[in-house]
Amino acid sequence: MMRLLATLCLTTALTLPLAARADEAADKLAEAKILVQKTVIKNLENGFNVALEKTVAPMKDEKADAIRKEIRAEFENQRGIMTEGLAKEYADKFSLAELKRINEIYDDKTYQKFQTINADPSSTVTTISQNAVTKLINMLTVAAAGENGGAPAGMPMPAK
Repeated sequence: MMRLLATLCLTTALTLPLAARADEAADKLAEAKILVQKTVIKNLENGFNVALEKTVAPMKDEKADAIRKEIRAEFENQRGIMTEGLAKEYADKFSLAELKRINEIYDDKTYQKFQTINADPSSTVTTISQNAVTKLINMLTVAAAGENGGAPAGMPMPAK
């Protein structure tokens, strides 16, 4: 009887840390999913909806509705894949306390205002950023074309 009691106590003592780690892992994954939804998925969804509507705008209503339905179904599929994959990565890379802190940052009203301004395609901030990036990309393209004897970057030169 004492042996059975000792075995039960030992088993219980050994499984408690495993259960605690499993709970923490589940909590980390849940917190990471919230983070992914607030950040990547929210931004992706906003950009996707704008792009989708621009794409279907010139189409007839019936075709546009069919395209919307098909593409939104695939978007939902990809959202699930991204949410699961990114959440697992974040849960592996951050502690539970760190994930909670990151989520607190994203909940901060001032930070949300900052993100809204940066995400607004009609904002001056976006225009300034796009102009700078466009100029730099154009400079790189010209430099690469000059290096390749006039061929665009990545294009092979014609055989002589």
